[in-house]
Amino acid sequence: MRTTPIRVLATTAATILTVIGSAAPLLPATAHAAVPAAARTAVHSSSSSSSSHPAVPARPGSLAPGGARDARSSALASLVDRAVADHLADDRIPGAAVTVVSGGRTVLSRGYGVADVTDGTPVDPDRTAFFLGSLAKLFTAQAASRLVVEGKVDPEADVNDYLRAVTVPDTYPGRPVTLDRLLTHTAGFDSDLVGRNRARAEDVEPLAESLVTRRPPRIRAPGTVAAYDNYAYALAGQLVADVSGQTFPAYVDEHILKPLGMTGSTFAQPQPGPIAARLARGYRPGGTSGWTEDKGQYGAWSPSGPGAVSTAADMGRWMTDQLADDTPANRLMRQAHHRQDPRLPGVGYGFEEWRRGGRTGWFKDGDIPGFHSNLLLVPGRGVGVFVVFNGDGTDGRAAWDGKDLINRIVDALVPEGPAAAGNATVADEDSTVPAPESSADPALDSYTGTYRPARVSRAGLMSVEGLVAGVTVAKDGERGLRTTGLSLDPDRPGQRWLALGNGLFRERGGQRATLAFTEEGVLVSSATPSTAYERLAWRQSPALHLGVLGLGMAALALGALVLPAVALLRRSRGLTPHPPAARAARAAGAAAGLTAVAFTAALAAVVADGNAMMETVPLGSPLLSAVTALGTALVCLTLAVVAGAVAAWLRGWWTVTGRLLFAVTATAAVATTSMLLRYHLVWIPFT
Repeated sequence: MRTTPIRVLATTAATILTVIGSAAPLLPATAHAAVPAAARTAVHSSSSSSSSHPAVPARPGSLAPGGARDARSSALASLVDRAVADHLADDRIPGAAVTVVSGGRTVLSRGYGVADVTDGTPVDPDRTAFFLGSLAKLFTAQAASRLVVEGKVDPEADVNDYLRAVTVPDTYPGRPVTLDRLLTHTAGFDSDLVGRNRARAEDVEPLAESLVTRRPPRIRAPGTVAAYDNYAYALAGQLVADVSGQTFPAYVDEHILKPLGMTGSTFAQPQPGPIAARLARGYRPGGTSGWTEDKGQYGAWSPSGPGAVSTAADMGRWMTDQLADDTPANRLMRQAHHRQDPRLPGVGYGFEEWRRGGRTGWFKDGDIPGFHSNLLLVPGRGVGVFVVFNGDGTDGRAAWDGKDLINRIVDALVPEGPAAAGNATVADEDSTVPAPESSADPALDSYTGTYRPARVSRAGLMSVEGLVAGVTVAKDGERGLRTTGLSLDPDRPGQRWLALGNGLFRERGGQRATLAFTEEGVLVSSATPSTAYERLAWRQSPALHLGVLGLGMAALALGALVLPAVALLRRSRGLTPHPPAARAARAAGAAAGLTAVAFTAALAAVVADGNAMMETVPLGSPLLSAVTALGTALVCLTLAVVAGAVAAWLRGWWTVTGRLLFAVTATAAVATTSMLLRYHLVWIPFT
């Protein structure tokens, strides 16, 4: 799981407002009035023996046969029941579904709470369809891997050799974008999700059309840095369509879903009638009824996530097939095709490598408005876990709740230690778990500073995420570091790290993560292999930029009060009016201040509910447009204010004190607009 860019954008905006204003262990489940009773008590199970997919040879470490297996199954069910009940009640989530597979069979498949808070429809693991979000990338990677195995696509060849409806610009001559780069988040495209989704499936444009009209620029050479990339996976889906001669949903349905009996799953938009009738609705806490239904789960980039749906039982079938490890395409997905640092987990096709307490596996997380899903495979033990919620939860906690639940399940099913002999996957074979002993690192001071996620946009509105998405690294004694902004656990924003030597660190307690610093100055975390962190120069510091933006806005707002007051005072005293140009300059200064206030108010309205931002950003909204429109107006007014400040000194308007104060207003306007332009909080043509 990673903090979603949209949620970070909400945090960014809230932080901006705070700066402007200043310049100027889970508990037992308890009843909650806004949580339906069914969300706390209803449990709907699917028999572990009803799985229709082919049996797979048992793996060492799977549930023991007979009474021992029954006892462990009962203990597992009890653990999951308690944990999910706590998450639903404590974090205000309507429903969930969990599937666990082990030894080639489904050992647990349960639904909890409700799929629809209006009619109280219970979650059924066999029937209720959930939006998968980025888990759709697993199916995209599988489809592409099939074409590679069949010899129809060379993963190291230029994708333009296979694409028919779309062409990738040759931004970096001699460094083409390849399928391998698309599937490992190293293609080098910028990231911008604003306005990409739709509220209704009927409004979704064709994939190829969207890939052309919404194509982000290439901002780095392929293969250099991992940066989570939705456009890349959408492009991979189009490649599958162009090579196969089928639409992407049709290819996935014919070659993946139907052979596995995944009859409750589809990438089609709209969904077939029977699936649409069983579709769960996604919610966030709020509204007069206690719940607000989320929109925005549809979109043209379905190979990346929008529109894809599945049931918990179907995902059990898919996990069991993956764990069978009997097809070259499946094995290809679970190989580390890119590592930002050779000592840390890498990125497969669709999957990201996972390590915890000597165990290794492959994970994927998905987030889309109102739905949050997590999936983990531990191939060496034959275990797979899928968790999905149909609610964002308080402060967006559902994304972490799924991660936490999977960790609990794996801890219960798979004891810590090396993978079972004879069942090592590539992840097992490549794992290098450093010894925990501390080792002095003479370069410790060189690692300190601020780092920014490589996925942060450089060319779109989402670049504002960079104001608070940074990771701060500081020394912690002579053999350690402290970081803030790197933790995925909302209850542990800070982390402490023990030096192991040569730029490698092990977390003290917590999730037992590791991080490394490369020779290129890149920070790599074991928790997020698909996104590296690039070091920032002092002039790029988010703290500096927030300070400039906050002080500038505050000064402009003050000018909106002072400048009109001075004019009224002069008029009341009957003083000789200043020249019209001088009065126009002061009016521009006051207007700039009022615009700054309006900008702040519009931003406050957009971010009033962080969960709502999960919907507002991908859908777009009039309020979001108002923010950029006001930013553009402020740029224009700044030009007038600066011109007035220069003219005031050249023509001797006002007193020296008056000219100095107006120069301060102009400086504040320039400082503010420079930040708005840098973070693309304006309309074209200024961006």
